[in-house]
Amino acid sequence: MRSFHLFLLLCAAVLLPAACTPKAPATGALILGEASGLDPDDRVYAALFHQEGDVGTRVQTDTLRDGHFSFRLDSLLPEGNQYSVMLIRYHKVERGGIPADVVNVGPEIYLEPGVTVRVKGEAGRLRNARISSPVRDQQLRQRFIRKMSREDWNAMNNLQARRYHVTYQLYGEEHTPAQQDSLRRLAQEDLNTSKEISERLSQQTLRLLETEEIGQYALWLMNSEARFATSNGRDNREALLHLHERLSDDQKATREGMEILQYLNPVKTVGSESPVPDYDYVDKDGKTVRLSDLAGKWILLDFWSDGCGPCRKAVPELGAVSREFQDRLEVVSISLDKESLWRRASKEHGISWNDWMDPNGSSGSVRSYGANGIPTFVLISPDGIIRDILVGYGEGRLRRAVQSALSTSGL
Repeated sequence: MRSFHLFLLLCAAVLLPAACTPKAPATGALILGEASGLDPDDRVYAALFHQEGDVGTRVQTDTLRDGHFSFRLDSLLPEGNQYSVMLIRYHKVERGGIPADVVNVGPEIYLEPGVTVRVKGEAGRLRNARISSPVRDQQLRQRFIRKMSREDWNAMNNLQARRYHVTYQLYGEEHTPAQQDSLRRLAQEDLNTSKEISERLSQQTLRLLETEEIGQYALWLMNSEARFATSNGRDNREALLHLHERLSDDQKATREGMEILQYLNPVKTVGSESPVPDYDYVDKDGKTVRLSDLAGKWILLDFWSDGCGPCRKAVPELGAVSREFQDRLEVVSISLDKESLWRRASKEHGISWNDWMDPNGSSGSVRSYGANGIPTFVLISPDGIIRDILVGYGEGRLRRAVQSALSTSGL
């Protein structure tokens, strides 16, 4: 992107700005950004992500120069038009599995072919940036956030940015035990404060969804609210069922629209020593498959998403477990992503064992196991009884669980 930046600098130096406004590709888009308030010693790059459901796939990066960044897309991806921008600090040492040192989260950007979008704001609060765009969904998003409490919105953005930085410090840098304890306390304090602010923002969001035009951003917000409708002691199900009626028939038919009702309908949860529920899944050939098809062998279920770092870290061990115990155990990875992303990620990670997708995503079968996060692993005995449910991943954990179960059963 160096030549593109050179073009902009030459324009600024010798020509009128109006004559130098770069033009977006007819089938793509152009994003011109400006972030203020960065430390001059910070080396920061902007990352553009394409959003598919809960997952953001990195599309381009650009190093900030005097606070400026740009993205030129020759074509737009077919799986939705929602993108987002994140600012991230460069570090001398980058290790796999270490979270990025993120300056900010957001904002959501909606693109259409041929458009130029301008983003301008403070680096630490770029989600609140002024965004100039002819895209209707972007305009609706900007109008929506302008009506939110500026104090709460800024406070939440500041907390999120600090939480990213503290997480990086915890896992990306070396510290004494005392320093680690101090960082963990700070992270917990921020988490507690963010819950209070999140509740206030949630109530504001529900009120605005009563009156604002429902575009893609509002639909996405409604889906998010439905997912956590009964968390932290709240119960917003009735309000969200009422809001769901505001959706058009086309919006109700989208995956996001259908997920809203699924999140709001309670599911029967199961635990250890319970029979495993038998849901319909889809395999790589597009066929409907069920866990009962594998009856008679031990099963290790793996609920995952490509946007989940620990999920990706578990892939090598899942492969090793699948090979080591192949005569007694079936490993089944169940993706919660949309189909296009699932197929792309499965190929990228080389998943060679049972590779299925839940058409209902995170609003589907994973909820039956009471999981509050992913990856979630479920160990099932040959008679269809759940023997263990593991949430989260640590190296060697899966092999130990499988080996212990097989040894106890005498297999």
